[in-house]
Amino acid sequence: MPDLSRSRLRHLPNALSLLRLLMAVPIALLVVYDESVLAMALFIAAGATDGIDGWLAKRYRWQSQLGGWLDPLADKALVLSVCIALTAHGDLPYWLLGLIAIRDLVIVSGAVAFHFNYAPLHAAPTIVGKITTAALLLLVVLLLWQNVNAQIPSWLVETLTLACAGLLLVSGVDYVRRWSVKARRIGDRHP
Repeated sequence: MPDLSRSRLRHLPNALSLLRLLMAVPIALLVVYDESVLAMALFIAAGATDGIDGWLAKRYRWQSQLGGWLDPLADKALVLSVCIALTAHGDLPYWLLGLIAIRDLVIVSGAVAFHFNYAPLHAAPTIVGKITTAALLLLVVLLLWQNVNAQIPSWLVETLTLACAGLLLVSGVDYVRRWSVKARRIGDRHP
């Protein structure tokens, strides 16, 4: 079997993350212009790139520092832009969009502050962060599907919306707690 670790393909995970990042705004525009079928198809394809790039990076050891930042940035851009469009379209409550935006702002500003005040921070999503992203992706797909075929029970959308809100709060607190512990450890070593 050829040594894929040195292959030009090693950049494929980053290319897929970049593609997902570039798909965010067009998908959001499709939502705004009521092209829900195409928006949902592209959103699912974008979500698939997230799974594929992660699998490739781990399977062939193609992880990179750029990928560590690009992958979660693409996830956040995709989810946030589509959620903004869904809110503008009247499908997603404003309060949930606000919670998503505040949590992402806390995560990004915390990462930047940690990086510049303590040490380089290697972006590593937590399990609760991954579950939160998965729940948000599912909610977006349900809302898009509801625009195509309104047969989705409202209790299901409402339950998933509340679950996403809880997960957003838990994951936001979890990231802040993790960085605080790391900062304290670094501070203890360098008084």
